Order: sequence, then C-alpha cells, then structure tokens
Amino acid sequence: MNHIGTWTTFCVGATVGVVVLVSASQVRWYLTERRRRQATLQEAHRLTDSIQALVETERRNNTLNDSFLQMTTDLEMQHTLSATPARPPLHMDDLTETEDNQRMEDNQSLLNLLFNIAESQAKKEGYVHRGITCNNCSTSPICGVRYKCANCIDFDLCERCEPRDCHNRNHLLVKIRIPVPPLANPRNPLFKPVYPGKEETVRSLTWDQIAKLKSQTYFDQFEIEALHEQYKSLCTSKRGISREVYDMCLGPLGQEKNLVLDRLFKFYDKNEDAHIDFDEMVKGLSVLVKGNHREKVEYAFNGYDLDGVGAISRDNLCKMFKSYFYITIELVRDVVKACEEEMMSNFDDSQGKPVSSLFSAPIPADTGAVAATGKIPFPGNPGGREGMWPVMEAMSQDAIDEMVDNIFKMANVDPSDRISLEDFERLAVVDNSLIAWFDALGTVF
Repeated sequence: MNHIGTWTTFCVGATVGVVVLVSASQVRWYLTERRRRQATLQEAHRLTDSIQALVETERRNNTLNDSFLQMTTDLEMQHTLSATPARPPLHMDDLTETEDNQRMEDNQSLLNLLFNIAESQAKKEGYVHRGITCNNCSTSPICGVRYKCANCIDFDLCERCEPRDCHNRNHLLVKIRIPVPPLANPRNPLFKPVYPGKEETVRSLTWDQIAKLKSQTYFDQFEIEALHEQYKSLCTSKRGISREVYDMCLGPLGQEKNLVLDRLFKFYDKNEDAHIDFDEMVKGLSVLVKGNHREKVEYAFNGYDLDGVGAISRDNLCKMFKSYFYITIELVRDVVKACEEEMMSNFDDSQGKPVSSLFSAPIPADTGAVAATGKIPFPGNPGGREGMWPVMEAMSQDAIDEMVDNIFKMANVDPSDRISLEDFERLAVVDNSLIAWFDALGTVF
C-alpha cells in the first residue's frame, strides 16, 4: 500500500509539474506574441495617421481624384484589419509566413503609392506660369495646370481652385498646361459667352421633382441633375427657355423662318406659353434620345397635323416636306462649306500664283463653253452657284408632289381626304423617312 501511495503521489506531482511547465511556456508565448502584436498595431496606427495626414493635405489642395481616395481608404482598411488583435492562438503553427509576406507587400505597395504621388506632384510643379496669379487663392505664380476664363478679362484659376465652382458656371475655362510667355498672355476675353442663362432665375431641384421626372421619362437621377445644369445655362427667365434662346441653339439655322423649326419648338412647348420649362425639356429629350419608334411616330404625326384636327391632309405633307428639304439643303451647305475651307487651308497655291499660271499656252478668246456646245453652262458650275437654287427648288417641288401622291396611294386614301393616325403608323413601318424631319436636327439642346 505504501508503494502504491508513493507511486500515486509521484504521478500526481509529475502531472502537476508538466501542467505548470506547459502553462508557463504558454503564458510566456502569449506575452511575447502580445507585445509583438502591440508593436505591430502601433506601427500600423502610425502609418495610418501618416496616410490620413497626407490625404487631408491633398484633400485641402483638391489634387486627389476619387480613384486615389478610394485606393487609399482600402489600404487603410487593410492595415487596420491586419493590425487588429484577435484571440491568441493556441499553437505557434497558426501564424504562417504568408501573413507576414502579405503585410510586407501591403507596406511596399503603400510606399510605392506615396512615391508616385510625390513624383506626380513634382512633375506638375515643374510647369510654372510666371506672372499669372490665381484669382481665388492668390497663389503666384500658378504651378501645374492653369485655367483661364475665356469670357472674363484677365481671370485665372489654379488646378486646386478650379473644381470648387468658385467662378461663373456659364463661363468657359481654357485648360493651359504649357506656360504661355508672360508678355504674350491675352488679357481680354477670348470670345463671347456661349451660355446665355442666368443661374439666379432657376430654382433648385427637389427630390419630389426628380422622382416625378424619373417615373415619367427614361432618365435616371444623375442624368436629370445634369440636364438641370444645362437648363440653368440656357434659361434667361423664370418661365423657361425662350424662343430667342431656342433659335440661338440652332446656330445659323435659327436665323431662318422654317416650319420644321416651329413644329419642333411646339413639340417641346406642351403648354404653348412660348417658353420651354424644365419638365418640358426633360420629357422632350427623353422621347428624342431614348424614345421608342411608336412614340416618335405619334409625335411626328402631330407635327404633320398643322390644322390640329387629328388627321393629315395633302397640303400638310407638302408644306412639311418642303420645309424639311430646305433644312437638309442648309445642313449640307454648311458641311460642304466646312470641307471647302479645310481643303483651301491645306491647298498649296504655289506661292500665291493662280491656277492659270500652270498653263503656258494662252486660252483663245473665241472658245468657251457656250461657243463649243451652244448650251448655257449648268447653274452648278463656278460662277453660276446662285442660279442653282431656283432649279433645285423646282426639282424639289416636283419630287415632293410625287412623294405625297405615293404616300396617299400606299395608304389607300383619296388625295382629297386625310390620313389618320392608324394609317400613318402603318405607313411609318414601311417608309421610315416619314419621321425623318423629327430627328433631322437631333435634340437641339
């Protein structure tokens, strides 16, 4: 019995000794690991504070874009999560080299990012616009990108102040990267303002108004907000966009009196108050930009219905086709004129000599187009362009009459009668050119 008690006492003592030894080792490892994690956490916090200080500095300077801010925020989150102390593991094998390598890679990526920021900023500051002062923050000289107002007298902004909307939104800013020689800098406005709008005449958008327009059009919230900015740049009165501004948006075409232009303005101006308000503008653009074929056919039919009786007569079609023909001629004329100007600017005239100087033999006085053929030159030849338009007008009138006759024949309607909306929808499926006038000018705005 004594031997058994001694053996039992020995076993119990050995077990207690092993437990104490293991516990002491575990406590020692826990304390060591805790100190290491605390050191890592402090380093991560120090690095995070440095990043936040840098980000705040860059935010004040407005030189960081949204992508960099998002990248920096993600890196901060990664370091914070990696440095957050967790429940101490039970075994040393749970800490692998992968975590340490990942932490080192994150730190290296962050250092590379900071280096790239510093390098990019140094490159920007290498461009010095000497003699130019920012009219908002009074920085002189402006370094980096310079923004000059094209509508004001001697007004400039630096790249930090430009995104802050500290200048009239209706004015155009010219981006200048390479410095202009100080004495060659233009002081006067470069050109007249493009946007005639007055911002104080337009009320701000409300959430209820945005939600209503979203349900009635094909535009989302951001598109509606962008259209409101465009509307403010064009609105000159509290009632909306006037007919004068509408004509200005048409460019050279706005100087002409044309039935197509009048019908398109009526398409926007639903309440017929001679002004296009914001709701009318958004709803009209929704049909022109994102509307389906059925919607466009209905509005094109209303454009043809000049008498407002719900049906189209032969005279209605003739007037609209003739107006559309003149619009097309003017659009083509502008394109041709631009092409001619570009060709002449690139044409080598051999030191200003006329083309006839390339020919050595004189041109006989008794030979010419009339003497050789006995016919008058075609009006489209050089020297006879002004006489071309009456000929084309006569040709167009014959073509228009033939087109109208074919439309009534396809609709199986007597020319003395009128075409209904149902007949027009059926014809528009076969001949899509019936709604061509509706898309001829794009959206205008």
